[in-house]
Amino acid sequence: MLGFHKRDLQLAWNFFVVNLRDKYLGSALGMVWAVVNPLFMLGIFTFVFGFVYKSKLPGADTTLAYVVWLISGYGPWIAISESITLAASSVVAASGLVKNLAFKSEILPISAAATGIVPLCVSLIFLAILMIVDGNPPSWHIAWVPLIVFLQFFFVAAIGLWLSAITVFVRDMTFVIPNALVMILFGTPIFYPIDVMPALVKTVSQYNPFFILAEGYRQPLIHHQSPDPGGLAYLIVLAGLLFYFGLRAFRRVKGNFEAVL
Repeated sequence: MLGFHKRDLQLAWNFFVVNLRDKYLGSALGMVWAVVNPLFMLGIFTFVFGFVYKSKLPGADTTLAYVVWLISGYGPWIAISESITLAASSVVAASGLVKNLAFKSEILPISAAATGIVPLCVSLIFLAILMIVDGNPPSWHIAWVPLIVFLQFFFVAAIGLWLSAITVFVRDMTFVIPNALVMILFGTPIFYPIDVMPALVKTVSQYNPFFILAEGYRQPLIHHQSPDPGGLAYLIVLAGLLFYFGLRAFRRVKGNFEAVL
């Protein structure tokens, strides 16, 4: 399928494990940081917005309701940001392997994109606990979440294919991407409800895949509703096109990687 074989899938899994291990190599706690890091960040958000600023959603009775709503969007964003950053630099980081071993290097950004699943799972578990504490436990609509997780991985992997190939030739992308992610974060209704935004922002957000992903978690988890089918269809088509053409573009230029790495 798409030119991948069973051996490639096993290799992708090995790269996934290596990415997690190498990220925390040399630290005393090792891969425990993969859990501690997102928990620490989410804990800070819970304390600041739940106990310091006591922020509330319109119509909500508790400050914890805002924290739950915020984390349902920001938790997945942590995973998206980490995945895109790692995927973009994956080929350059593995330059020794790319130059000396014969394997399908397009596996590198795809396996790097999968590393975001770890902080995402941590965020979702933390979120479920907060929802129970707030008296609003998840309903059967939580069954939609695995699909949203897969779509997030698929979409990020598609972006990773493009960015990793570009980064090989344009190393400045290493600095551009983190700044671009910050701009996307604050340009997407993740920290603030879309209902309070101008009509133009609402219209643009309907086509913002990052907003669609955030709502893909919020609708089944917070609002106990099925995700918007139109939004899911749009995201599937967009991710599919980006992945297909990204894979073709990557394979077309990867023959030149060795000359510039």
